Amino acid sequence: MKSQYVKLLKKQISKLDDEHFDLEAWKSSAIAVLSRVFGGEDSRAGQIDQLKIDYSSWALRDSSASYKPEETAKLKGREILNTAIEEIEIFGVPEVQSSSDPKQDLYKEVLGMSESERKKHFGGMKKEKLVELLLQLTS
Repeated sequence: MKSQYVKLLKKQISKLDDEHFDLEAWKSSAIAVLSRVFGGEDSRAGQIDQLKIDYSSWALRDSSASYKPEETAKLKGREILNTAIEEIEIFGVPEVQSSSDPKQDLYKEVLGMSESERKKHFGGMKKEKLVELLLQLTS
C-alpha cells in the first residue's frame, strides 16, 4: 500500500508539468488524493486549497522581475506533495479512518482520477452498472 500511495502522489506531482495545467482542477484532485492517504482533516489538503495564482499589480510590482505567479503556485504544491511522500517513506502509511459515508469515499476516489483514467474506468462499464453508480452518488 505504501508504494501505491507514493505512486499516486508522484502522479499528482507530474500533473504540475502538464502543458494545459489548470490550478483549480489540479487542486481538487490533489486534495482528494491527500484526503485518501492522510484523512480529510490533514493540514496539507488545506495548504493545497489555499494555493492561488496572484496576478495582482501589487504582487507583480513588489516582486522581482523573475516572479512567475503560476510557477510559484506549482512550486508550493510540489513541495507539499514531496513532503507527504517523504513522510510516508520514513514513517509509513498512516492509519486513516474511512469516512462513514461510502458515497463520499466513492466521490473522493473518482476525483482522484485523471480524465483519461475516468474515461477508461467508466467507458467499459455496462449501462446497468453506471445507473447503479449514479443512484449511489445521488441518493
